[in-house]
Amino acid sequence: MLGIWIGKFILWVLRLRGRDATSLPGKVALRISPGLIRRFGGQVKRVIAVTGTNGKTTTTSLLASMVAEREPVVTNHKGANLAQGIATAFLRSCSWTGRLPASTAVLEIDEATLPAVAPDLPIGVIVVTNVFRDQLDRYGELDGTLAKLLEGIRKTQATLVLNGDDPLCRYLGLRSSRKVIYYGMARDTARSPRREQMRDGQFCLMCGRPLRYDGFWYGQLGLYRCEGCDFVRPHPVFQGELQGGFLRFTEEGLPDLLLDLPVSGLYNAYNVLAAASAARALGLTSAAIHGGLRAYRPPEGRMQRFDLEAPVTLHLIKNPTGCDSVLDTVVSDGRDKVVVIGVNDLAADGRDVSWLWDADFELLAEDPRLTAVVTTGFRAHDMALRLKYAGLPESRIRVEPDLEAALQEGLSQSSATGAAMHALVTYTLLHPAARWLSERRDEHEPQGALYRTSVS
Repeated sequence: MLGIWIGKFILWVLRLRGRDATSLPGKVALRISPGLIRRFGGQVKRVIAVTGTNGKTTTTSLLASMVAEREPVVTNHKGANLAQGIATAFLRSCSWTGRLPASTAVLEIDEATLPAVAPDLPIGVIVVTNVFRDQLDRYGELDGTLAKLLEGIRKTQATLVLNGDDPLCRYLGLRSSRKVIYYGMARDTARSPRREQMRDGQFCLMCGRPLRYDGFWYGQLGLYRCEGCDFVRPHPVFQGELQGGFLRFTEEGLPDLLLDLPVSGLYNAYNVLAAASAARALGLTSAAIHGGLRAYRPPEGRMQRFDLEAPVTLHLIKNPTGCDSVLDTVVSDGRDKVVVIGVNDLAADGRDVSWLWDADFELLAEDPRLTAVVTTGFRAHDMALRLKYAGLPESRIRVEPDLEAALQEGLSQSSATGAAMHALVTYTLLHPAARWLSERRDEHEPQGALYRTSVS
């Protein structure tokens, strides 16, 4: 009980000070009571774990919102996905006596953390969004990430809900000996790539030969097949098709659902598809899925929008494929734009920033509506160099290592030219950027005005 009391007290103090307590209470509580997660795991009947490289936080938030339409749920929807973040999620929900008000938890779990916490939680469903190269200093190459995921999966008896468009997820399904349900985009929506991009998982992990593609969605997600063995994209049980601001959700044998997309971009459509597929696998009704989408609020920095002197959208970037998806969304914005790019190399960001050279920043150089880029963070100069090699004129690149000064400069330029502003930042810059933008918004709001953060 001591760990729970101290964790709850720290949570209360941080809230009193207006701080976002997502990890520290759990970190301290686990030092005092190392078995805390196991204790909470013994109170819930089932845990739905969401893991993978990109899209975990958005998918977790969407799925938790859908489950909450039917029953109370414990969740770490703000993205704290290590053991301390999971413990904090339980502490936030429990009483001072340690009792939980819910029997179901929807938890985002880091790929490397899954093997450590899986034995302590009654995980009944595991959703894997995708597997991309990410934070080489933590995970190593893709085979290391896959090994961690398989180790975690094998410590459960969970049903797997996997992205069938990703050959690496398909490999997990074949190697896991668990019940597998695949989701994916409708086959006829795949396209030939308009440009060459870095793609992970280009080789068949069953026989080692190159995979052949009949079309792509993004990254290595596409219509793949191996000509050396029978490794092929599975037919998905749940299919999605983008139709304007909606996702047509198809399940075999049932009427189609037309789902609102509360977040834009193809990669976010995959997050909605993953959440809806997991919801159906859990037996949720179409009413719960629709209700969850209506109630959903975007996590911090996931296309979070701020209406200031100029419209600002905040994005998280952390690896090549995810960054490419964000860049594609940015350049698809038909307005004039100023872009602020913040890169740190702290432990939470990943010490190795070589991924900047694999991300397709050439997209920015080719965008005629881009008026300026401000780089910031510890690696501001590295980012500026990458943009120079991408073909962006030096006259349009400004280096400002201080985050707040960079945001202010980007906002001033946007306001002066009537442009939109997009801020792309790594993990340790995300919360400070959101906090500064929120404070700026509050300063410029008419007194008594009601504001709600929206999405693009």
